[in-house]
Amino acid sequence: MRKRTIAFVINSLTSGGAERVVSILANSLVSRHNVIIITFISAPIFYDLHKEIKVEHCTHEIKPSKNPFQAVVTNFSLVKRIGFFFSENKVDVCIGFMTTANILSVIASKIQRIPIIISERNNPYLEDRTTPILWKKLRGLVYPKANYLVVQTEGIKSFYKNFIEQKRLKIIPNPINPQFKNKPEIERENVILNVGRLSEQKAQHILIEAFANIKPKGWKLYIVGSGEKKEDLDLLVRDSDMSNQIELLGTVKNVDKLYSSSKIFAFTSIYEGFPNALLEAMYFGLACISTDCPTGPSELIQNDKTGYLVPVNDVKALEDRLEFLINNEKEIERIGNAAKDSTKIYDVDSVVSKWENLISLVQ
Repeated sequence: MRKRTIAFVINSLTSGGAERVVSILANSLVSRHNVIIITFISAPIFYDLHKEIKVEHCTHEIKPSKNPFQAVVTNFSLVKRIGFFFSENKVDVCIGFMTTANILSVIASKIQRIPIIISERNNPYLEDRTTPILWKKLRGLVYPKANYLVVQTEGIKSFYKNFIEQKRLKIIPNPINPQFKNKPEIERENVILNVGRLSEQKAQHILIEAFANIKPKGWKLYIVGSGEKKEDLDLLVRDSDMSNQIELLGTVKNVDKLYSSSKIFAFTSIYEGFPNALLEAMYFGLACISTDCPTGPSELIQNDKTGYLVPVNDVKALEDRLEFLINNEKEIERIGNAAKDSTKIYDVDSVVSKWENLISLVQ
């Protein structure tokens, strides 16, 4: 029986949550299917990929469009290239990741007459504030044409119920990276960890302010990630006179070592789709504090049982929880152990099985 060929379509394979999930799914599916990943641009690949996975790039780079006509030409060119790769590789099923890739993939898939599954990775309620009107209209027209739309939470699913049939909406959570291994032999240090893009959405400035206000002796704050807010956060650290205790580490390849050696994880997002970093921290048994932002944290954390939820942008509430944990080693251990136990349902085999079942439904 011929293996089916699955094509993932995404902007790039640089560091990021959606890119990580595509890499995990591709690596897991390649033993039973032919797998290709089509990216818009040929940026460096951050995550390890199985040698049998084929990667295709539509173009070297995409420059910002100067006018609507140029934008149409650019996106039409991307649709043509995606369709070309579908045809050249005899693709049986397409899986799009992220809004732009979803829209263009649906168009290309319909032209090529192949089934299409699309996947949203962020919170559409809040992301809509910055989404151009044209893309919103395209999403409303194009998304219902997909065979299925995959989201990660009930909250996100409710957004799409307004214009997509209920039977076409599926919830599949993100998997824990199978390359991550708990390393109990590593001694935990007095470190508060944050992992995420340095952006307005992730709001790391709230964490820096809270840490600087309590000035915990013998503790450090490590922030992992890159992004447009790096200079602002660097300046905030210097102004708070906490450079000896707060470090912006940039992008870290082996972040699992930091998860294994830290004690507390603090997550300050204003909104999320599905917070991969928070799930990973719980898997590694860190005592986690997260903003109760839409959507995701409240579906991962049972407040006071598997972690702590604090209001968005509430520096004082974050300070209080940080101080409580810093001064209570037994609570760090209790919350961390409970968090670790709660993540078993996000095992990669369980999540990939859900994707396999969905893929089998489209012909």
